[in-house]
Formats: sequence, C-alpha cells, structure tokens
Amino acid sequence: MASSTTSEPSPDRSTGAPFDNASVAARLAELPALAEAKALTVTTSSGQLSGFQAIPAHPDPQLGDALLLHGWPEFSSCWEKTAALLLEQGMSVFAYDQRGYSPGARPDSVDEYTMPHLVADLDEISRAMRLDRFHLVGHDWGGMVAWHYAANHPERLLTSTVVSTPHPIAHAKQVQADPDQYERMEYMRSIQDHPDGVARALLRNDGERLIALYDGDVPDDMAASYAARLSEPGAMDSVLKYYQAADGRARLSSTPVTVPTTFVWGSEDIAFPRATADLTAEYVEGPYRFVPLEGASHWLPESRAEEIARAVLERVREHLGE
Repeated sequence: MASSTTSEPSPDRSTGAPFDNASVAARLAELPALAEAKALTVTTSSGQLSGFQAIPAHPDPQLGDALLLHGWPEFSSCWEKTAALLLEQGMSVFAYDQRGYSPGARPDSVDEYTMPHLVADLDEISRAMRLDRFHLVGHDWGGMVAWHYAANHPERLLTSTVVSTPHPIAHAKQVQADPDQYERMEYMRSIQDHPDGVARALLRNDGERLIALYDGDVPDDMAASYAARLSEPGAMDSVLKYYQAADGRARLSSTPVTVPTTFVWGSEDIAFPRATADLTAEYVEGPYRFVPLEGASHWLPESRAEEIARAVLERVREHLGE
C-alpha cells in the first residue's frame, strides 16, 4: 500500500463551483492555523482511491483523526463544511471517494461491490493512511459501511457517527414488516431490475433527474458537480452496482455494535422513516445517542454540517470523559 499527493485536473467550471478533491483541499488549506491540506491518491488492492486530508497546525492529540465516508450519489466533497468545523476543533480529517466514484477504482463485476469489499477498502485505506484508531463518520452507503465496519473491526474505532442510515438489521426487518419502509425502497428495486435504464434517466439533460433527487438541499453548484462527475464514462454504471450487489450474494456480520455510536437522522428523510430509525437502538450495545433533526432531509452532509459536526464532537468528548 502506498499513498501519494496528486494534482487533480481542473474541473469544468461551466458545471458550477469546483468540488474535486484538489479544490476542496485548497479551500480547507485557507483555514486559519491549518498545517496542511492536500488531495491524495491512495493505492490499495482495489485500485486507486482518491480523497483529501487536512491536519490542523495545533491538533488536540486527544481528539484524534476522523475518517469521513460519503454515500450515493455523492462524493467525499459532501463533507467539506463538516471537515472545516472538525478541523477548527483540532481534529485531523481524511475523506475518500469510494470505489466506483474514484476513477482509479471502478471494477466491472457487480460482485466487486459487495459489503465485504467496501469494508475491506475502508480498513485498507485507514491503515495506508496510518490511522491507528479513529473516529468514523458515514452517510448513506458510507453509513452502511460504518455499521458493518464497527461490527467487524471494533478494535480499530474510537467512536462511530452514522448519518441517515439505520442499522442494517433494523432496516431489513422494517422492509419486511412496514409497508411504508418497503415502498420507500422502490428506487432500490428499480436500480436492481433496470440499472442501465436508471443510469440513462438520471443523467439525461445534464443530470436533470439526478439533481432533482437532492430536492434543493444540496447547493446548486455542488449538485452540478456531482452530476458532471457521475457523467464520466462508467461512473454511474459503477456506483449503481452497490444496489445490484445488495441482494445477499455476500454478507458480513452486522451484529450489535459495541463501539460508542451516535445516529443522526432527519425527520424528512425520504428513504428511512422514524420507525426504522427508532429500531436502530436495539442493535447498539455500546454507548448510544440518537439525534433526530426536525425538518431535515436525507442530504445532511450538505445541509446540516453544523449539527453533524456537533454530534461528532459531543460523542468524541464524551468518549474521552471530558
């Protein structure tokens, strides 16, 4: 495993403000008292995963490192505001674009997008970045990876903050028992049944339907950047394979989590109702806090960065006994 600093190509500014990793790192580098911020490419067994890293000039060694994991259809740039807030408090931050999103890691086979591979990416990249034990923050698919990682590698985590995504067992039970939760998963069944058609529909007319998914909760320039990056050859086809692979073909343990955990959920989440969010508590045996955000949507990293950062820091400081 090796990591290297890279200079990413300048984005097409006609799609909006630049939100590639290099541009995010450049903006973070302008923060006061920041020692270093850079775009990275980390070579792992899955290919080259791109991301960004930022380190405060005077970090609080007790607060440690935060690794931020994005969901669908987003990139690690969704965490820019959250990262800035964590950096202000002395936490080092690392985020990466998951496989399919990183141009250097887009396997062809659906089998390469199962949960064991996503969890292995997280473990491998955290070790490549020399993160001993760290604070994990995940949203949407990143949240699902976080639940599985916490269940299978608790010794690697200090705390876990999951944003939007309920515990996988809670979700699976509710899909079976709750007609509301079942209906909310129709989009997932559509992707599994017609991935090519969904990809074409989402990207048609400069990603008009894709941008509509964000329902105004993702800033226009950021939404345009997501659409532009997912319009790259093979990108949307690759990221939809997460859903195609979610058919039970490869599983990991998602038993009760012992890591100190916070679950942040928006009351207007289009995918996950309150009943599923509430059931999540039954699958966390470690210290647990549920943070419902009234009036908030699914797109919390872009629209509720302050609340996410506050939840992360409260969990971290509580873990430290402050």
